[in-house]
Order: sequence, then structure tokens, then C-alpha cells
Amino acid sequence: MRKVLKFSKIHSFILALASLFSFNSYSAESNQEKKIALVVGNANYEKSPLINPTKDSADIASKLKGYGFEVVYRENLHVKQIGAMLREFKSKLTPGATALVFYAGHGLQLRGENYLPTVDADIQSEEDIQNQSVSLRQIMDLLEESKTRTNLVFLDACRNNPFERKTRSLSRGLATINAPSGTLIAYSTRPGSVAEDGKGRNGLYTEQLLKLIDNKKPIEQVLKQLVSSVKSVSKGRQEPWSEGSLEGDFCFGGCLDENAEKNRLLADVALWESIIGSTNISDYQKYLNLYPNGTFASLARKTMDSLKSPKPVNANNNQESINAALLKQAEATKRQEIERLSREKIEREKLLALTEEKIKLDAINKQKLEAELAKSRQEAESLRKAQGTQESNSNQLPKKIFVPPTF
Repeated sequence: MRKVLKFSKIHSFILALASLFSFNSYSAESNQEKKIALVVGNANYEKSPLINPTKDSADIASKLKGYGFEVVYRENLHVKQIGAMLREFKSKLTPGATALVFYAGHGLQLRGENYLPTVDADIQSEEDIQNQSVSLRQIMDLLEESKTRTNLVFLDACRNNPFERKTRSLSRGLATINAPSGTLIAYSTRPGSVAEDGKGRNGLYTEQLLKLIDNKKPIEQVLKQLVSSVKSVSKGRQEPWSEGSLEGDFCFGGCLDENAEKNRLLADVALWESIIGSTNISDYQKYLNLYPNGTFASLARKTMDSLKSPKPVNANNNQESINAALLKQAEATKRQEIERLSREKIEREKLLALTEEKIKLDAINKQKLEAELAKSRQEAESLRKAQGTQESNSNQLPKKIFVPPTF
């Protein structure tokens, strides 16, 4: 039977898809790039134990191993284990590598510095905080010294602080820090706020993170979705926060390859065009074998079901009806695909604009800081010279001669 329907409009679909892929693509990650992760979960605190952190850390570690990370893993970290853990992590880092840090447990801030206390921490004074915790500054310095290219830090560490009453200098939640270049820091909640520990296997933040990192979107888009998910589930009580920026794209499952995706879509459409109007079930099965989740997969299944049903008396009219339905559904699918890719392009451009704005702002702040430092140096130099002049004038004054009284 000759084909009643030709998909002349399919070519416009192909051109539309190609144009949408003309914007900057997600760079594919090199399979040779070394990826190292430090994952810590603290739950068995002597005071104020938690339910989820060790499960959170175990699930994150498992997920990261599946993505090719070499994981340094610790549960219920003790004070005496801090040094060995940091040395092991540092020994595995190499210049240009990707480094990831995930921590779940109690977290606290002291004078703007963030600390992750060990489970055996006995905090009675400010000195105890520094001696019995992992300092976030320690980790950031370690990453900077190792010259890693991409650094990701996830802190699900803003649960209620059990040590708040030990010193007046402690503050609620964690503090923001100035992340070095190539570093992205993600907090489970806004600065100064407290996160929920969760009632299921995982804490609220980690639970949503585990669901979202399986896609091939850049981490910035993942974190944006994470904010919406956590706010929705917590009904606005908890809002994740992030700071810093990366030099390039990072995707847990490997970023989308523009050329590969475009070629896949073109081949998908071309094969579908070649079988439209066919009454042979095997043609549609061939399409599904090659593209089980393809653009027209649902259409192929519906067509197969239609062809398996009993034929009406007027087969020609039935075929025309089938083809008309296929055209209508294909047009709807085309519109959906174009709209989806358009939305992704807009999101991508927004992220790029925000990143550029942050870089400009950082540059302005750096210039202001340098100007203030230069002014301070000038004032200090002027003061030093003034003090030197006073001392010189003092030395030049005539000395008084003691004359004994006469009797």
C-alpha cells in the first residue's frame, strides 16, 4: 500500500532543533579526569545525636562511586581521626582534578568561621571548638594548595547546634565565606538558618539532592532545582543556599554532548519519517528497539496497538485516519520539544548572565579592597614618618644643665 502521508514538515522540525542547539553546549567531561570525594557523616554525638547523617553520607558515597569518584569515607568522625582523614584526602588530590566534599551532621560558626564538630567533641570553650572540629577553612586551604580545577562542597550541616550555650560567640547556622575561584559551596539552608534532620532514611536536603544529581544538567541548574524542591517539601521553612562559581560545566552523569544529542535527534526523526504510513508492525518495533525513549516512542506504541486491532471494512479510510492522527500527534510532540529546548536555552543564558555579573562584582570588590589597603599603608607610613620627625626634634632640643644651688 502506498503511503498516504509524507512528513514534509518534519524538515522544519529538524531545522528548529538544530538552531536551538547552536547556543553554547554543555562541555562533555573527560573520562580521564580524576575525581576525588571526601564524604563524612556524623550522627552518634554524645550530646544531641542525629538520625540521618550516616545514611546520607553512605548514600552519597555510593552514588559518587557510580560516577567514577574515588571516595575517602568516614562515619562518626572522632577528634583523633581528623589529621589522618585530611592527609589521606590531600594525598589523592592532583592539579586539575575535580574535588568534592560532602558533610552531614552538626555544624556551627564562630566569629564568621564554620566548624564541623566530631562526635566526641566536648565543647566547653571557644578553644575546644577549634581543637575538636574540622574547620571549613582547613578544607578550603587544602583544595587551594592542591590546585584542583573544580571544587564542590556540600554542607548538610545546619541542624540545631547543641553547643550554643557554651560560649556567647557562637551563632545560629553556618556563615557564608568567600569561595576561591573554581569553587562552588552549597549549604542545606540559608546562612544563619537551621535545616531539618528528616523523618525518613535521609535528611530533607540530601534526599532531594540524591534525586536530582542523576540528570545530565550542569550543577548550577541542579542546585536551582534543589532550592525549589526543598522549599516545596518543607513548605518554605528551609531554603538551600549556594555561593561561588565554576570555570566551566560540571555534571554528575557527564554533561550533554551537543553534537551527539543533535545527531541522535536527527537520526530519530529521519527513521520516523521513513516509516510513517506503514502498516507493518515490525517497522515500528524497529524504531522502538533503536529509540525506546525517542521523540516518537509513544506514537510508535499507539500505532502498533492500532495495527494489532481488527481491521475495519474500509481499510483505506482507516489508514488515512491513522495517518491523520499520527500527523496531529507528531505536530504536538514537535511543539513540546521546541518549547522544552527553548526553556533550557533561556535558563542557560540566565545562569551565564548571573555568573558574569558575579565575576564583575567580585572584581569591583577586589579593587575597593586593594584601594583601602593602599590607603591604610599610606596612613601607616605617614604616621611612622611623623613619629620619626617628633623623635628627631626631641633629640635636637638643648639639654638642661643642672646647676647646684649656692649657699
